[in-house]
Amino acid sequence: MRINTFMVEQKRIYHELDDWDLQAKHVYYQLDGQILAYARMFLTGAHFTFSRFVTHPSVRGTGLGDQLIKLIMHYAHNHYAEYPVKIEAQQQMLKFYQQHGFQIQGAPYISDRTPYVQMVHQSQN
Repeated sequence: MRINTFMVEQKRIYHELDDWDLQAKHVYYQLDGQILAYARMFLTGAHFTFSRFVTHPSVRGTGLGDQLIKLIMHYAHNHYAEYPVKIEAQQQMLKFYQQHGFQIQGAPYISDRTPYVQMVHQSQN
C-alpha cells in the first residue's frame, strides 16, 4: 500500500523502503488480510516520530486515519512522554495533522520533489 500510494499514486521516485523500517514499530488496521491504514513510528534523536502514514483509498474520509493517529499518540504518551512528537508532513496533509494537535514548525521545504513542512505536537498536559 505504501508503494501504491507514495510512488504510484503520487508519482514519486525514491527509496520507499529504508533503514527506518528495520527500527520502527509498524502499526496498522487490517480487514480480511488487507491493510487499510498504516504508519511506522520510532524514536529518532531527541524526538518521537511517525512516518509513511497512509490509508487505503477505499477508507479515506471514514475516520480510520483519525483512529490510527490517536493510537500512535496514545503509544507516544505511554512510552515516550518525555520526548516531543515531531513529524515531516506533506503539505496537503497539514489540516489533518493540525486537527490532531500538530503545529507547523519552520519553513516548507522540498524532498523528493514533494513539499513538506515539519510539525510538532502540542501536548494537552
